[in-house]
Amino acid sequence: MDTYWKKYLGGRSEQGVSVLGEVESKADSRFSITEGQDIRKITMKLAMPAIMEMAMQTLLGFADMAMVGSLGAAAIAAVGLGDTPIATIMAVFAALGTGTTALVARYVGAKEYDKAVDTARQALIVGVFFGILVSIVVVMFASQIITFMGADAEAAPFGIQYITYTGSALVFLIISVIMGGVLRGCGDTKTPMYANGLANIMNIVGNFLLIYNSASHIIHIPFTDAAITLFTPGAGMGVAGAALSTAISRVIASLIILYVLFSGRAPIRFTVRDKYRINIDIIKRIFRIGTPAAAEMLSMRVGQMLYGRKVAMLGTVMYASHRIALTAESVSYMPGFGFALAATTLVGQFLGAQKPDMSEKSGYEANKLALLFMTALGLIFFFSPEPFIKLFTRDPDIVRNASACLKLVAIAQPFLAASMVFSGGLRGAGDTRYVMINTLIGVWGIRLLGTYILIDVFHLGLMGAWIGMVSDLFVRGTLNALRFRSGKWKYIKI
Repeated sequence: MDTYWKKYLGGRSEQGVSVLGEVESKADSRFSITEGQDIRKITMKLAMPAIMEMAMQTLLGFADMAMVGSLGAAAIAAVGLGDTPIATIMAVFAALGTGTTALVARYVGAKEYDKAVDTARQALIVGVFFGILVSIVVVMFASQIITFMGADAEAAPFGIQYITYTGSALVFLIISVIMGGVLRGCGDTKTPMYANGLANIMNIVGNFLLIYNSASHIIHIPFTDAAITLFTPGAGMGVAGAALSTAISRVIASLIILYVLFSGRAPIRFTVRDKYRINIDIIKRIFRIGTPAAAEMLSMRVGQMLYGRKVAMLGTVMYASHRIALTAESVSYMPGFGFALAATTLVGQFLGAQKPDMSEKSGYEANKLALLFMTALGLIFFFSPEPFIKLFTRDPDIVRNASACLKLVAIAQPFLAASMVFSGGLRGAGDTRYVMINTLIGVWGIRLLGTYILIDVFHLGLMGAWIGMVSDLFVRGTLNALRFRSGKWKYIKI
């Protein structure tokens, strides 16, 4: 396997584990200007594909929401109510992927390539087994899940349709998330970008064909009196069509990533001749890091689910406003997501290479870049929120409510940057237990409890819910920054 890695790295250093090679020879002194420039270059090289991936997901998510939004407030609410429990479930597997990513990055940094591949193979086995199990459970209990989410009589039937279709493809989503994390752990952020980007484009095409009815459109040719009639086919499935399109796109993303892994086009390579036997020692190591991360993500998603359920009780219009504001705000997650992944990869690889000072430097550089981008977006949210909201709906009540929410969350963007990037760095070091405790404090102690108090006691409605969320971001961003600054994560053994 070492020969394969040398061959792979010979022609693809920009994507593989040799990202460390650009700075290894300069790591003896602490933070020279040249090192800072190199770290910035490497951080951008890792982050930009992930940012582009998130950008495509966000922009196509905008189009997705706009298409569903044309069906009315009940459809918007149904998609939100169906997505929230799916996101809660996925949080657990994304966190287990975090354990895999941290191990792969550490082994790659230490040049123990066989162990990196063995870890990835065990992660695939775990993903397939639990993915099939979870898909079956979600489909069987779709009605009960939507009822628990607090859907009203108008939105509930659509919500059941949505979660049934998307739940059936959960196994593919789980595989793509975990294997994408494996690739990112060894420095390949491009393959997940291509796979998810293509899948998202197919999702939009599928929406167009499945949501709407067949129709004929008259298109006038510019600068002439001529016109042509264009017929567009459509299944007219409504919300169910949006869900089916989402499910198909997730299958496509998973198959692309698996093809790359089995074809030898990625740093990690599988073959059909490999022995796919359970290795308890490797799985234990994955779970040792991943279990606190899973508990953290599960607690966050459950807290967000209860948070969303509380907002849903304010009524369909308020919940639709909430969902659209969240979708608009997701633009700011693009740089946060990318630089957090860069921090995870670089912190893990530098620790594996016995370069803790460079590991620290890479975390601070990733946060600096994320802070720059996300603060700029915060200013746009604050001064011009309505154009974002009007991408999805023209309902004046929803526009007014969602714009107020977007203005409020704008002030928290620097803290959101710190929360995302420093938690990514801590996960790369295997310090997942602290991030878990931090999340419990922020999501449950600040966001959820604060929201219930602000809505039930002070009667602040939707704004009370968003004040609770912003307060949570302030707390988690501060705590993650303090932990990273302490340097205790440098000494964690995984």
